Amino acid sequence: MRPVRDLVLAAMFAALTAVGAWLTLSLPVLTTVPFTLQTLFVVLSGLLLGARYGFFSQLLYLGLGVAGIPVFSGFHAGPAWLLGPTGGYLLSYPLAAALTGAVAGRGEAGGPRLSLAAAFGVATIYALGVSRLWFFLSGKAGHAMPLMVAVGQGMLPFVLPDALKAAVAVVVTLRARPLLRPTARLSPAVPERDLQASRRTAQR
Repeated sequence: MRPVRDLVLAAMFAALTAVGAWLTLSLPVLTTVPFTLQTLFVVLSGLLLGARYGFFSQLLYLGLGVAGIPVFSGFHAGPAWLLGPTGGYLLSYPLAAALTGAVAGRGEAGGPRLSLAAAFGVATIYALGVSRLWFFLSGKAGHAMPLMVAVGQGMLPFVLPDALKAAVAVVVTLRARPLLRPTARLSPAVPERDLQASRRTAQR
């Protein structure tokens, strides 16, 4: 039953990532990239579901958007949205979730290791997102723009908010992880000597 449960959780995190995309704050004075809660759910999917199902949850999210369901920020959808200035962030989500889950591991990782995993996930989102934004801005300008222009628009305004989201993801993981463990059997095995004693009593 665990694979079924993990698939259900992956679908749930795909839906949560969509909700995070709909909760958008745009600040054109600072950046053309909107502020969303997607990073929180991408990192959380990797921490709670592990690399495989975290990757699957974000791949499912992208698949829904490409199929025409308006799950991207601003209720947008379609494959063309992946080619826009923020397409790199979207495409990074499966990889970021997988890397987060891989670094966190499947054991009882503590806060420091979970924080490191979350940092790797956020860094992956920045790496792909800023790279795509830089290519987009350079193409729009007709020449290679300084990389710091893309960093200034696609990373620096988000560092503090994303650090807070990562911290929230770690806290939620530490609290929610015990609830996701497989339920232990309620009837422990009866020791063999007790069974033998019961048989002798029944024969008298």
